[in-house]
Amino acid sequence: MVDVPAVAVELIELLAVVVGAGAASAIGVVLERFGLTAVTAGDLALGAWAVGMGLLALYVGVVALGYEQALPRIQRIAAGE
Repeated sequence: MVDVPAVAVELIELLAVVVGAGAASAIGVVLERFGLTAVTAGDLALGAWAVGMGLLALYVGVVALGYEQALPRIQRIAAGE
């Protein structure tokens, strides 16, 4: 028998992780674009910082939240555990 409150909590947690992963990834893309624009405009220090922070945000969004958090939760829900 399925425990409805536990499933609801799991779905809310999954939604929060997915939204966080999407937000971090979007911020990463924006920072990458800003960094490349800054580098092409001649501001190497600002561009390097923005590219580095963009890579960090993309790592957090895709790997830390997406691959390591959201994917196992989705698999657990799909398996009915």
